[in-house]
Amino acid sequence: MGLWALRGMPSDYDSWAAAGAGGWSWSDVLPVFRRLENDADRDQTQTTAGPYPILRLPREEWPGFVLAVEREASRRGLRFIDDMNETPADGFFAMPLSQDAEGRASSARCYLTQAVRRRSNLAILAEATVTNIRFDGLRACGATIRRGGETTEIAARQVIVCAGAIYSPAMLLRAGIGPSGDLEHLGIMPRADRAGVGRNLQNHPYLHFGLTLPTRSRLRPHLRRFAIAGMRLSSGMNDCPAGDLFLFMIGRVSPRAYGSDMAMFGAALYSPYSRGQVTLTGADSESAPRVEFRMFEDPRDPPRMVKAARFVEKLLLGDTVNTAYNDAFLLPPVMALQQFNRAGVVGKLMGFAVKAVFNAPRPITRGILGRRIRPGRWIANRYRCSPASDAELIAPAAPMAHPVGTCAIGPANNPLAVVDAHCRVHGIENLRVIDASVMPRIPSANTNLPTIMIAEHAADLIRSEHK
Repeated sequence: MGLWALRGMPSDYDSWAAAGAGGWSWSDVLPVFRRLENDADRDQTQTTAGPYPILRLPREEWPGFVLAVEREASRRGLRFIDDMNETPADGFFAMPLSQDAEGRASSARCYLTQAVRRRSNLAILAEATVTNIRFDGLRACGATIRRGGETTEIAARQVIVCAGAIYSPAMLLRAGIGPSGDLEHLGIMPRADRAGVGRNLQNHPYLHFGLTLPTRSRLRPHLRRFAIAGMRLSSGMNDCPAGDLFLFMIGRVSPRAYGSDMAMFGAALYSPYSRGQVTLTGADSESAPRVEFRMFEDPRDPPRMVKAARFVEKLLLGDTVNTAYNDAFLLPPVMALQQFNRAGVVGKLMGFAVKAVFNAPRPITRGILGRRIRPGRWIANRYRCSPASDAELIAPAAPMAHPVGTCAIGPANNPLAVVDAHCRVHGIENLRVIDASVMPRIPSANTNLPTIMIAEHAADLIRSEHK
């Protein structure tokens, strides 16, 4: 979880409502976002602090290369936006981060507080695996779990599945909820024929440029900062929403000493049209599901991904930016310098070696990195450039950790809908899915904050039913 606390665009949630998710439009979910957030930079929009802290890094902490990119973006007409969540539009902004002065703001830390953990009606079963959902006919009545080598059955008046967009549909499919033909092929007795279970899988494709930096452009060595700033852009292509492209700058790529010697400049497509699926490879809970993202299957997606990457190229070649880095490289798919962060003596020696490479004379650094990052390659410096082809820009694109949509909200007469507007599974009593899988369409944002909003809003709906 990269700490990016983004809500997305109003059009994202209005499209949910248009798809049959009544009560999930932008005007419906905006108060929920504001209620759960404790934004340190937004005192004027809320009277009480929510459970989820958000802050932005002060400009004096920004590394030199980010300041240079901001100036170049401004020169190209991209305005600075103080609060991208409250004023979603094209522009440059300091990244809102889900953290406070103490560290990362996870949902466990913010919601499972000591007071909550002491509640007599809450049992947290760590190191447990749900093997199946229990039923009485078409009514969910509990779950079977495996823990410490023992199997236990848990009875429940209501079962809520929150296993994410990969494993929530897998659990439903194993319970007989899904396309009946596929289930019968695996020897699973169909319980509710819902063709949409596991379909509609969406994710954000992204790629990285790596920048070796002179000392003056680096994040200060004592700071542990990941995402620094971002840019939202509109492709302007027909039938594509505003704010569908996203650029972001990473200040520190590793906690080791070399971490601030290189930065990353990423480009992403934040409103993809391509759809994949999650299917079962076996009927038992030990069989991992098959995940097919099918990125760029829709013809509207590849040119927009290229457009986002080309904008990064333009910024890197601009006179304001090209003196702020030594060399720029197109990195291979999901290359993470964390691969060098091994423990023990080997890890220390590897860290020293990487730092030595980053700080060697530029021709040596270019030569070594050029061989190590294939199929990525050197792109540019202030003296010359070798722009990537469209194919080269598409090749390293990979899915972010933002899978959504496989148990989508929608009306019962929509074959791709899995749950209703209260997150209740169609055709089954006492069973809900509440996680990122219920999103009809992926928001133009990292999915952490929108998923917490879904949980908050669904909790409100459940309380309203009981009242």
